[in-house]
Amino acid sequence: MTLPVSLYEKIADLWSLSDDERNRLRPVEGQVVFIHKNLNCIFNDQARVTRWIKQPNKAFDGRSPLEMMLSGDIEQVRKYVMYHVYNA
Repeated sequence: MTLPVSLYEKIADLWSLSDDERNRLRPVEGQVVFIHKNLNCIFNDQARVTRWIKQPNKAFDGRSPLEMMLSGDIEQVRKYVMYHVYNA
């Protein structure tokens, strides 16, 4: 029997996360899904969402949002995304 792929796994595939990155973000997968959905509201383009996740960002002292999430600062990324959702 094949189990359905979770939304988190689909996002991890879209973001091309390594197995290590997937495992490190799994405890906060709900927040990853939340961030991803809201980034799609901002950009309305999956390629832009994926680029944004991996590009260095001045708001995060030159670190990428993915680096921030992997280092445990996912809440800072979530707040940043939400600010832009409501102020776009």
